[in-house]
Amino acid sequence: MTGTISSFGFGGISSQLLLGVQNLSQAKDALQLQASTGVLASSYADLGSSRTQALALQPAITQVSAWTSNVTNAQTTLTTTQSALSQISTIAQDLTSSLSTLGSTLSYSTVTTAASAAQSALTSLGNLLNTRQGDSYVFAGQQNTIAPVSTDLGTSDLATQIAQAVSQLGSTNAADVLSTTENLAANTSVGQPFSATLSTAPDQAKQQNTRVVVGQSETVSVGMVATQGATSTSTTSPIRDLMRNLMVVASLGSSSTSTTDYSSLISGLQSSMDTVTSGLGTMSGLLGVQQNSLTNQTAMLTQMSSALTTQLGQVKDADLAQVSTQVTDTNNQLQASYSLIADMKGMTLASYL
Repeated sequence: MTGTISSFGFGGISSQLLLGVQNLSQAKDALQLQASTGVLASSYADLGSSRTQALALQPAITQVSAWTSNVTNAQTTLTTTQSALSQISTIAQDLTSSLSTLGSTLSYSTVTTAASAAQSALTSLGNLLNTRQGDSYVFAGQQNTIAPVSTDLGTSDLATQIAQAVSQLGSTNAADVLSTTENLAANTSVGQPFSATLSTAPDQAKQQNTRVVVGQSETVSVGMVATQGATSTSTTSPIRDLMRNLMVVASLGSSSTSTTDYSSLISGLQSSMDTVTSGLGTMSGLLGVQQNSLTNQTAMLTQMSSALTTQLGQVKDADLAQVSTQVTDTNNQLQASYSLIADMKGMTLASYL
């Protein structure tokens, strides 16, 4: 009879206790998982009613991260472009100094020295215009896998044509030589020396600037194209003008320094270099504006990412201090349940009286 009472008592009540123990054990496992991973659930489905918000926030964070990456890459490209442009400006300054010497000292040695320096500068200019950032040419615009300069500037067809025009100085006045060389530099053929997309008018070249996605339906123009104009209304390209001026000076070795046309040619080149220097300065300023704008964009995206991450954390992140307390409480309940079940196995009829 005692065994029957014990069996009945244990069998009737223990099923409820065992179910409670199973639930507590599952709750403990879930809490321990939260403590180890720091999140409330291993999948969005287990977040319950919060999963809709979490599913909306995660893609938004990923998108902001992609925009931030675009801005970072653009900033790196602009830094590289600005550095190369600074070196090009140095070439322009050196040519201006050389022209000043040529304008005041008429001798064979000064001419040949200037011509040699200009020839060397043409090679440097071509290399700078083919500057890369990673696998991309920074002065190539949208077609950034194609080198802006297709051939050596000093030996290009353009250089040969300009040398022929300069050789006519004396029989042709300086104004005509300057005009001819300017037209040659402004209307280069594909591959001589620029790539196909850059062998166009300065205003059209400017339209080739790379555009970068930096926000929702928001793109910005980044960098500069080698043959673009200094402003949106410019009809001349500072780079083309610098290249032409270098080619003219590199061709002066065969011209006579004793003619009035020679002095007029130097004077015309000096005037052109004033425009070149101003244009390069404008380009550098435009790059600076782009850099500042992207810096502001980075700050905004950082704030946006932080806000979205905080919101997602509120939805899916576990409160580790609270979880630790819950684990302890659940473990205590389990121990109490185990003790109660063990005690019930030894109960007799007397235990119920």
